[in-house]
Amino acid sequence: MKRFLLILLLASSAPAAAQQLPFRSYSIERGLSESVVNRMMQDSEGYIWIATSYGLNRFDGLDFTNYYEEDGLLSNDIHALYEDRAGRLWIGTENGVNVMEEDSIRTRSVLNPLQGTTVRTIFQDEAGGYWFGTDSHGLWHLDISGTLSQYLVDNGLPDNSVRDIVQDGAGNYWIATRGGLARLRDDTFTNFTVEEGLPEVLLRDLYLDSEGVLWIATRGGLSQYDGSEFRNYTQDEDSLVNDRVQSLSPDGEGGLWVGTEEGVSHMSGGTFTNYSVDQGLTNNIVHATLLDREQNIWFGTFGGGITAFLGDHIRNFTVENGLPNNVITSITQDNLGEHWVTTYGGGLAHYEDQRFVTYNEFHGLVDNKVYTAELSDQNDLLIGTRWGLSIYNGIVFYNYDEDRLPSRKIRTIHNPSRGEGFWLGTYGDGLLHYDDEQFQSYTTEDGLANNTVMDITEDNRGRLWFATYGGVSMLEEGGYTNYTLAEGLPNNGVMDALRAENGDMWFSTHEGIARISDGEIMAVTTGDGLPDEVCYFILQDEQGYFWIGTNRGVVRFDAERYSEDQTLAEKRKAFKLITQDQGLVANEMNASAGYTDDRGMLWFGSVGGLTRLDPSGVQINSTPPKVHVEAVSVSGESVRGVDNLQIGSDNHTISFHFIGLNFTAPEQVVYEYRIRNADNVWRRTTQRQVQLSTYLPGSYEFEVRAQNEDGIWSAETATVSFTVLAPFWMQWWFVMLAALVFAGAFYFIYHYYRTRKLVEIERMRVRIASDLHDDVGSALTEIALQSDFLQTLDVREGLKESLHQIGEQSRKIVTSLDDIVWSIDARNDTLGDLTDRMQDYINNVLPDREVHYEFGDLDMDKILDVPVKENLYLIFKEAVNNVAKHSDADRVTVRLVNKGSGSFDLVVRDNGSISNHKRKSGQGMRNMKMRANRIGADIEFTNTEGFTVHVSGEQS
Repeated sequence: MKRFLLILLLASSAPAAAQQLPFRSYSIERGLSESVVNRMMQDSEGYIWIATSYGLNRFDGLDFTNYYEEDGLLSNDIHALYEDRAGRLWIGTENGVNVMEEDSIRTRSVLNPLQGTTVRTIFQDEAGGYWFGTDSHGLWHLDISGTLSQYLVDNGLPDNSVRDIVQDGAGNYWIATRGGLARLRDDTFTNFTVEEGLPEVLLRDLYLDSEGVLWIATRGGLSQYDGSEFRNYTQDEDSLVNDRVQSLSPDGEGGLWVGTEEGVSHMSGGTFTNYSVDQGLTNNIVHATLLDREQNIWFGTFGGGITAFLGDHIRNFTVENGLPNNVITSITQDNLGEHWVTTYGGGLAHYEDQRFVTYNEFHGLVDNKVYTAELSDQNDLLIGTRWGLSIYNGIVFYNYDEDRLPSRKIRTIHNPSRGEGFWLGTYGDGLLHYDDEQFQSYTTEDGLANNTVMDITEDNRGRLWFATYGGVSMLEEGGYTNYTLAEGLPNNGVMDALRAENGDMWFSTHEGIARISDGEIMAVTTGDGLPDEVCYFILQDEQGYFWIGTNRGVVRFDAERYSEDQTLAEKRKAFKLITQDQGLVANEMNASAGYTDDRGMLWFGSVGGLTRLDPSGVQINSTPPKVHVEAVSVSGESVRGVDNLQIGSDNHTISFHFIGLNFTAPEQVVYEYRIRNADNVWRRTTQRQVQLSTYLPGSYEFEVRAQNEDGIWSAETATVSFTVLAPFWMQWWFVMLAALVFAGAFYFIYHYYRTRKLVEIERMRVRIASDLHDDVGSALTEIALQSDFLQTLDVREGLKESLHQIGEQSRKIVTSLDDIVWSIDARNDTLGDLTDRMQDYINNVLPDREVHYEFGDLDMDKILDVPVKENLYLIFKEAVNNVAKHSDADRVTVRLVNKGSGSFDLVVRDNGSISNHKRKSGQGMRNMKMRANRIGADIEFTNTEGFTVHVSGEQS
C-alpha cells in the first residue's frame, strides 16, 4: 500500500521548467516605438539609443523619447548608430544618413549621394574621417577635407553589402561584408573567406578586444582571429547556442556576449552559458547587444523589444516553473540538502533534480494552505497548516487535525536542540509543546506576550524566543520575559526572529527591525533609512549582511556600517534595496518566508513566487548617475533652451524636469536640488520634477545632483542659470515716485487725523472740566453751605462736630477738584497757564512771605503735555505746602526754565533754618518722588542753607 501511495505521489506530480532568470524587458507597451530592435548604443551623456524598424528611441532608464521622420529622420527604419568624438550622433537609416546635433536632426549635403541607400554601419577613424557601410552600395569614406569616396567590389571589396567596420591599433580597417572579411591598408584590400579559415562568409558584427584579437559574428558560428589564424566556435563543437551569430559585446571581465537567432551565449573562460526564452528572454532572435557603463548587459531582439539581463545570481520560480502556487509561506531543507517549499493554497513542493514535486490533500496532506515546514530529529517533515499538523516520513502523511490538536492553525514549528519534543506556534491560540505524544498549551495566561506566535528561534544559550503579535517573548527556566513597545520595539507586531552569528537576536516587525543584545533594544525604522516599514523576515548571509523582506522588495542591511549616531544620509548607505526591477519575482514578501540554505543561498518567499539569490553576486554599483536638466517650463509653458533663461515678472511658477541616468535601479535614484543666490539649501526628493514659485528680481542658479541605489552621488551637478526680470513697478524711478506719493499721502492723512483727534480730545477735556466744575463742584459747595447752616441750629455737640467736619472735607474736595478741573481743561495747557496757576497758589498760601519768580525767557504759549503739567503743578504745590507748614523761611524762590527740545527745570527754594526741616522727609517728599517718576523726571532735595526741591526732565 505504501509503495502504491509513493507511485501515486510521483505520478501525480507535474514537473516543469525548474527556474527562470531575471530579465527586465521594455517594448511598445512601455514606450519603445517598435519591438524590432536593430542596434543599441550608449552615448557620452549616459543615454541609451535604440534603433528600431520604426523610429529612433532615447532611453533614460524610465522613459523613452521617440524620433520619427516628422522630426527630421530620412527614414523610420534605423540600422546604424554612432557617436563621434564631438558628441554628435550619426544615424544610419533605410534612406541615408542623419546627424543629431543639439537635439535637432539634420542632414549633410555632402552625404546626399547616400540618400536612397540603406546604411548599416557608421565609424569614425583615428584621423577624424567617417566611414559608412551600406547594403549593396559598398563602403563610403568622408575624409576630414569633406571629400566623399566609395569602395566597391571593383576596388577589391569582397562584397558590396557591408555590415561593420573597426580600426585596429596599427591603423588597419577591418570590414565585415556579406562576402567575407576584408582588411584595408594603404587603399589595398586583403580578403578572408572560408578558405582562410572563416566558418562562413556571411558576416554581421565585429569586436576588437583589448588584446587586439578580432571577434567575428558569422552565419556559421563565432570566429576569433589573432592576426595569424582563425579559431571558430560552433553549436555542435562548443555548445554555442546557435551558429547564426548576430551581435557581439564584451562582458567587462574578458568574456564575450554573443547574440544569435536562438538566444544568447555568454563566453567566459572558453566555455558558453546559454540563455533563451526558456530562461526569460523575450525573444530568441537577438539583433543587438550592449554592455552599459554600469556593467548591465542589454539585448535588442526581433519582436521582443530590449531586455536587460540582471545576472544569474538570481533564480525565480513560479507556477510556470512547477510550483503548485505562487504564494510562498516558507522554505526549508531536509537531511539530504533538498528543499521543501510551502504554499498557501497549493500544498507542499519538493525541489529536487531541478524540478518540483507537489504534495497536497490528494496525497494525504491535512490541508493545502500550508504555513510552515520543519525537519524533526527523526528526519520527518513537520508541516503546519491552516487546519492542523502533518508529519511526512517520506512515504505517508500522519495528520493531527482539530480533533487531536488544541489548536488547528499551526503558524510555526521549532525543533529544539535538546531534543525535548517540538514547539508549535499557533495563530490565535498560543503555544503548543509536543512531547511523549502529548500536547501542552501555553497562552497569555502563562505570561506569553500574545497568542498569535509567528516564529520561534533558539539562542546560543538554549533560550527560546517567540515572535508574537504582542511583542517578543523569551522563555527560560524562570518563565517569560517580554519585550514590547514600552521596552523599545518599533512595533508589537513581530513576524520573524533570527539568531545572528554573534549571538544577538534580531526581529522583524510591522514597523522596522530590532536587535536585542544583553537585554538592550536597538530599533531600526524608516526614520533611520530603512526603505520600507513592514518587515516580514530577516536573514543573515555568510558575509554578515542581513536581508530583510518587505513590501518593496528585499533589503540588504550592513549592520557593521550602521550606527545610531550617524546622520540620516550616512545611515541610508547601510541599506541596499533589491526589487522586481533588479530580478526578484515579486516585491511583496511573506511573513517568515525567508531561508538561508546550507550552501549560503538565500530563499525569499513572496506573493508572486519564489526567489533564490546568491548574495555574493550582489555587487555595489559604483557608477555615479549622470544628471541632466531635460526641460524647463514657466507658468506651464515649455521653454526651448535652458541656458541663461530670463523669466518675466508676470510668471508665477517655474518647473525643472531632470533625470539622473541609472539603468540598474532607476526607480531608486534620489535627487537633491538647491537655488543659488536664494536660500542655498539642498532639498531631497525622489521626483524628477520640481516646481518653484518665482523669486524676487535677480539672477539665480538651479542646481541638481543625483544619487544611485548604493549612495553614489553624481560626479557633477546639472545647473540652469535664470534671471527673474523686475516689473516696471519695481524699477528705481517708479519706486522713488511711489515712495514720494505715499509719504505725501501718509503725511497729509496722519496730520489731518491727528489734528482732528486732538481737537476732539480738547473738546472732550473742556466738556469734562466744565461738567466737573458746574455739577460736582456746585454740589460739594452746596454740601459745605448746608453743613454751615445746620451748625447754626440747636443740635447736639457731637453732631455739630460731625457737621463741621463734613463742611471742612467738602471744601478740601472742592479745592482738589479745582486742581483736577484745571488740569483737564484744554484751555489751560500752556506754560503761561501753569505759571499763572503757580503764582495764584503761592500768593494764596504764602501771603506774608517774600516770593521771587525766575521764569526766564519762557515761551508762555508752549503747549505742555497734560501729565507733565499736572504733576509739575502738584510737586510745586506740595513744596509750597511744606514751606507753609514746616519752614520758618521768609523768602521763597520759584524758578521754571524751559531748556529747549522739551526739557524743563523746576526749582522751589526757601531760606529757612536747618533745624526746622526735620519733618520734610515725611509723606510729602514721597508724594513728590512718586509724581516725578510718573513723568520720568529726576527730583532732588537739598537741605543746605534752606530747603530746595529740584525737578528736571523732558516732555515726551
